[in-house]
Amino acid sequence: MKQIGNRVIIIGSPGSGKSTFAKKISEILALPLIHLDKEYWNFGWIETPKEKWIEMQEEFIKMDKWIIDGNYGSTIDIRLRRADTIVCFCLPRTLCLFRAFKRYLINLNKVREDMAEGCKENFDLEFVKYIWDFPKNYGEKNIKLINENKDKKILIFKKRNEANDFIREILNYESNL
Repeated sequence: MKQIGNRVIIIGSPGSGKSTFAKKISEILALPLIHLDKEYWNFGWIETPKEKWIEMQEEFIKMDKWIIDGNYGSTIDIRLRRADTIVCFCLPRTLCLFRAFKRYLINLNKVREDMAEGCKENFDLEFVKYIWDFPKNYGEKNIKLINENKDKKILIFKKRNEANDFIREILNYESNL
């Protein structure tokens, strides 16, 4: 059986299923869940100042157990320092775009539970471009990051079914304890 540790970072493109996976694993294993988008954004899509953002993450990683869902590459080194597991979603960008658009339609004029209060779901050209360019601009960096951290448990999902199969494995393992 594949295993997951007690301090997990989950990275990958928007629309890849990071938050859904994080929530399910958090529920199964009773690990505290931190959605970086919910922490970083303030009411009305106002960003947290850089210094405060760094301080917040330093506090998050002090806990013995956690799942941290989100990219935020400029501060990933903070999370990596204490992480024992890296989960990386490397799904096709067309699928990520489709899923992000579907999420937008489902959550139109709503705030998702993994987002900050006052940050209604949005989908604009800038977001589309970010997702489309993610494999080149960030995906390659994520793979490099994984290769530099071979001492950690590493899970790479290239298909959504791989993540779903992993969740089923964890559920079966937990129910047999």
